Amino acid sequence: MMWYGLNSRIFNNSKKKKSLYSNTKNWKFNKKILSYPNFRFLFFIPQAWNFIIFQNKSVNNFIFYFFSSNYYLVLPLQSNFIRFNYDRMTNTLNLSFLFKNNFYGLFFNFFKNIFYSFTSVFFKKLKFKGKGYYIYKNKRNSIALQFGYSHLLYLYSFFISIKFLSKTSVFLFGLNKSEIINYSKQFINVRPINIFTLKGVRFARQIIYRKTGKISTYR
Repeated sequence: MMWYGLNSRIFNNSKKKKSLYSNTKNWKFNKKILSYPNFRFLFFIPQAWNFIIFQNKSVNNFIFYFFSSNYYLVLPLQSNFIRFNYDRMTNTLNLSFLFKNNFYGLFFNFFKNIFYSFTSVFFKKLKFKGKGYYIYKNKRNSIALQFGYSHLLYLYSFFISIKFLSKTSVFLFGLNKSEIINYSKQFINVRPINIFTLKGVRFARQIIYRKTGKISTYR
């Protein structure tokens, strides 16, 4: 078993129980490993979180155990394909894999979004433009949209919060990033932006190029 965290000490589960490394500066990568094409991933650990690393020699893997006062996450990784380093100054965990694969980048981006969702809030800001466009909100946190149709369209939100900044702008925020993105896409698909008149729903600070209208040949 190995213990490693903000105190930057590692203990081996042997009979002597002596400290292998007393400082993170002694933990260095092998020069042969650096010459191979590898994948590196920088993982910032917030101040309220700490982590423990367990090594199981029988299975030959590492188990990263991240925990705080309210939550915990477990991440098992094979020790044959990974080297790691921890920087106390920046509180960053550096993971280096021997094999370069697109799966590693996709997996750790999803893991980073899940991990940071416990400590940060994700948000999206939407704006709409059009004559006679209105938005209504009820007590159940659902939105009724009147965007030029003969009937009202409803959008239901269960895990995010909605706030009206003005008559033409809506602010979406919550802990679930995928839920906010999916809800904002549903919002935009109700009335997409028109490239001729620039009327419809768009993201804040979204660059949209207006298309010039066609001139009649009989003119």
